[in-house]
Amino acid sequence: MTPKEEKRGVVIYPNDVTTVGLDEWEKRIRLGGINLIGLHAATVNDPIDTLEAFVKSPTGQSFLNMCESMGVDVEYELHALQYILPRELFDSHPEYFREDAGGVRQKQYNMCFTSEEAVEAMRPQIESLLEWMHPTTHRYFFWTDDKQDKFCHCKNCRGYSPSEQALIYENRLLKLLREYDPEATLAHLAYHQTVEPPAKIRADKGIFLEFAPINRDYSLPLPYASTEALKANMLAFPAYSQHILEYWLDESMFSKWKRDRLVPNPFRTAECARDIYKYRSMGASDITTFATWLYGDYIRQYGSTDSIFSGYGEAFSETCD
Repeated sequence: MTPKEEKRGVVIYPNDVTTVGLDEWEKRIRLGGINLIGLHAATVNDPIDTLEAFVKSPTGQSFLNMCESMGVDVEYELHALQYILPRELFDSHPEYFREDAGGVRQKQYNMCFTSEEAVEAMRPQIESLLEWMHPTTHRYFFWTDDKQDKFCHCKNCRGYSPSEQALIYENRLLKLLREYDPEATLAHLAYHQTVEPPAKIRADKGIFLEFAPINRDYSLPLPYASTEALKANMLAFPAYSQHILEYWLDESMFSKWKRDRLVPNPFRTAECARDIYKYRSMGASDITTFATWLYGDYIRQYGSTDSIFSGYGEAFSETCD
């Protein structure tokens, strides 16, 4: 049967809640058997300030209280580097920021990942975030910026792969987080350029794998390359913390991130169940999916999402022995 501690979750934006209401989300949680919700922010499109405003609002507080009463954990998953390393520091400390392939320091996106001083410069922003961000699992997600080819090429970084650069930053950031939350753990997102596992850098205890195989065909099984990448990443990170972040319900992705061109969500229970079985067979017990943009505009165009969320719950049940 389903492992007792297994997480089955969704990752959503604040307006996925505010445009449909709490009653709708109580129903979705029950239909999907959901016990984990990740609140998402992506600096450029849905900024962290918007997430903060939601969490502090009466609606946000009611949502968090509802999750608590239903036994649903809440986490915060963020593309955060643009925020936690302020870009205005560039003029006084260009060495905190990434060097492009041409040897020029760049203000936008990510950082110089081998700079210890850059991580220390994040302290005020981390303190500010942790005043309102309280994941019930003590798991934190401060991902690198969601831009490709924006890692560092300086003399100290260029010998490391993107995943190794990210892990250097994550190991240092975890130490900082534990000054404020001694139970903190931190995600390493294996996604796009960081899907290759780190080889030269070892994850400190408390860094856990989050595997996100974007850009796949959901009518087909998990591709061989993704399966091999997951196997390799599982060897590089502690076995107790294999976390999958999928896109089965991600309306934003299926709509190509165009809010004015929503398409019917193509979720299929059988395809999801097939993938869950694969992940479980490989040892993953925390399985989540983006479920963004199944909000007011979607319901007005395509009707109830009940079958989508009930199908998601059924996918987990169908893979039980």
